[in-house]
Amino acid sequence: MGPLISVRNLNKTFASPGGRLNVLKDITFDINKGEMTALMGPSGVGKSTLLHILGTLDRPSSGNVLYEGKDVFELKSDALSDFRSRVIGFVFQFHHLMPEFTTLENTIMPALIGGVNHKEAAAKAKQLLADVGLSGRLSHKPGELSGGEQQRVAVARALMLDPKVVLADEPTGNLDTQTGEELFALLTELNKKGITFIMVTHNETLASQCGRILKMKDGMII
Repeated sequence: MGPLISVRNLNKTFASPGGRLNVLKDITFDINKGEMTALMGPSGVGKSTLLHILGTLDRPSSGNVLYEGKDVFELKSDALSDFRSRVIGFVFQFHHLMPEFTTLENTIMPALIGGVNHKEAAAKAKQLLADVGLSGRLSHKPGELSGGEQQRVAVARALMLDPKVVLADEPTGNLDTQTGEELFALLTELNKKGITFIMVTHNETLASQCGRILKMKDGMII
């Protein structure tokens, strides 16, 4: 079996008042199934841009991103959107929960959008929320949850469609130290069950507990 994700000669350029800005420069690497990879580097080196391209939320200026050998940016827009919803889960620094919906409703949303039967989706969401320690919070709205609890809901939501990879952009960055460590421990346990993680973080202590660290500088992997 080949790698889960292959990145080849990836470049991303943006227009700026001072001319073209090369944010990502000739990046090449592989991610194998089941890996937990930390993506590190100073602010502004392109970590989030790279993560967004891996998540197909943005397109590269040149180069290729292959999932199990298939170049995903050859897909048309609708097919790419479908691919993203089935294969990739997202956890961001800010949880992006919908305040008017309960924990269960927020978690179940990707499955309902994906056409999963409501009863089946609810059963799965309840199990995922139990896995992240939130069985007693199903009817609570985000405003009634702590920051760590809200981020656990976001993790459960990211797992609803059994993604092959979870992309996490500073998932502990908005949490206090203890809560961040607890959330990271949860991600580590999920990784042991076979879920592939790529996580942007500035936290060297947490990154050192990942199986692999990719460091970025000036838009390149060093």
